[in-house]
Amino acid sequence: MGWASYLAGTGVESGRAGVFTSGQSLTPARARERYQPQFDGLRALSVLTVMVDHFSADVPNFPLPDKIRLGATGVRLFLVLSGYFITASLRRARDRMDAGEVLAGHTLRVFYWRRLLRTGPAYVAFAGIALLLNIGAIRQNWPWVFTGTVNWLIAWQNQWPLTISHLWSICVQEQFYLLWPLLILLLPRRWMLSAIIAVAFAGIAFRIGCVIFSAPLIARWVLPFGSLDSLAAGAALGWCGGRLKASRGGWMLALLSLSMLTIAAALRNSDPTKLASVLVEPLEAAAFVILIARTSTGFEGNIGRFLSNPGLVFAGRISYGLYVYHILVAMVLDRLLPSQLRFVITIPSLRLVVFGIVTLFIATLSWRLLEQPINRLRGEETRKVPIPRGNWGSDGVPRSPSVARPFLSADSSA
Repeated sequence: MGWASYLAGTGVESGRAGVFTSGQSLTPARARERYQPQFDGLRALSVLTVMVDHFSADVPNFPLPDKIRLGATGVRLFLVLSGYFITASLRRARDRMDAGEVLAGHTLRVFYWRRLLRTGPAYVAFAGIALLLNIGAIRQNWPWVFTGTVNWLIAWQNQWPLTISHLWSICVQEQFYLLWPLLILLLPRRWMLSAIIAVAFAGIAFRIGCVIFSAPLIARWVLPFGSLDSLAAGAALGWCGGRLKASRGGWMLALLSLSMLTIAAALRNSDPTKLASVLVEPLEAAAFVILIARTSTGFEGNIGRFLSNPGLVFAGRISYGLYVYHILVAMVLDRLLPSQLRFVITIPSLRLVVFGIVTLFIATLSWRLLEQPINRLRGEETRKVPIPRGNWGSDGVPRSPSVARPFLSADSSA
């Protein structure tokens, strides 16, 4: 198998610790306005590990031993982050609903509209370019691409289609978002945490069933049920508003997280037909919950400076575009590079640099010219929400003084 085919078909401080505190102790306005740049640093790390994994897919033990599958771990981090941000945003919307400031129907309409405006432009741009250039298998499978069901196509065919296979994780998230707002906004609060935990266990149960009934490994990986525990782990943290403050026992949590990631890595390289392999995802998710809870309060020292590095933060801000376009960039360069420049592909280290730089350039263009302008529109359209009729006085003056507050924060774009 050639490099391009393999690549396009790849699916895939200090020792101070903390104690959990509740993010709900913040005022609603402050919770919405609070921005932690270190989260963008985490987003960048998650997508960069996937890019490194894909761009070096055909080179044994480069840049790390093959047993260290950075791409799979990076996807897991992004799923947990996604569940965390979306649920935290929906929780704030639920607070406003329960206070009588906004109706459930309007909240749902705004949520789905914002999701479409956040993920749609770059996704459609990628698909349009790939169709125009007839890259990979997109023309044969365009209905799956435009309906957001590429993950089901992969499971059905039991293979990774060229150029579009990396879209599986985006499709999983969007399918999750179709139903998740209904649970968070409509389920009684007293049942909420139990329901989120049940969803997480449903993900584990699905993988156990796949092992018992010898389901294809690809289906176990790409179907939305296999990611439920990762998304729900982040969701549980987002619903509870959990944060980790720095304390003297931090090295214990750091050691615990590293131990879980190490065990998960070992299990990922073991026999996938054994039941123990189903623990890979929950172990990684648990480690990332600790990491996200600690990032919420902000690391200090070298870790804090690293995650807050302006370059890394910007890469995190455009991480969605980096992920969407990186396979397309590799395929286009593989096709268009003249013979005199083919060394760019054949030299692994040079390939990483060139493909990475070009992907960064394309994702930046997409962000500046397409995604950012639409994000501004998204913010303007949802800046104010209507007040339920019961909140208006007989004199026509709203009783609630906070009706102009945005109820879905910028963090919901995760």
